[in-house]
Amino acid sequence: MLKPFFVRDKKVLKRIDPEQVMCLEAGRNYTWIYLSDGTAHLVRSTLSGTLKKLPSDIFIKIHRSLAVSVFFINDIARDHLIIGEKSIPIGRQYYSSAIRQLNIIE
Repeated sequence: MLKPFFVRDKKVLKRIDPEQVMCLEAGRNYTWIYLSDGTAHLVRSTLSGTLKKLPSDIFIKIHRSLAVSVFFINDIARDHLIIGEKSIPIGRQYYSSAIRQLNIIE
C-alpha cells in the first residue's frame, strides 16, 4: 500500500490515496488532481512540484501539462492513451520516457 498524501480542502487537510489518482493536469501555478470516484482537487503547486511529492514509478508525465497513473491506463498508442473511455494525447517528446516507465512484457 502506498503512503497517502494530503491536500487542502476548505481549510481542512483531506487524505488522498495515490491509488485513487487517475490524472494530474497543470493550470499555470496550480494542478488539478482527478480521482477515480469522479472528484477533483485543485492544489497550489505546479505539475512538476506535485510530481516530485508523488511516487515516480506510478505517475507518468505524458504531456507538458498532463501526468497519468499507470493503474488507470487501459491502452497506449504512439500519440494517445486511453484511461477509462477517455483518450488523452501523449506529447511526442514524452512518449519514449513514458514507455520506459511502464512494465512491458514482450
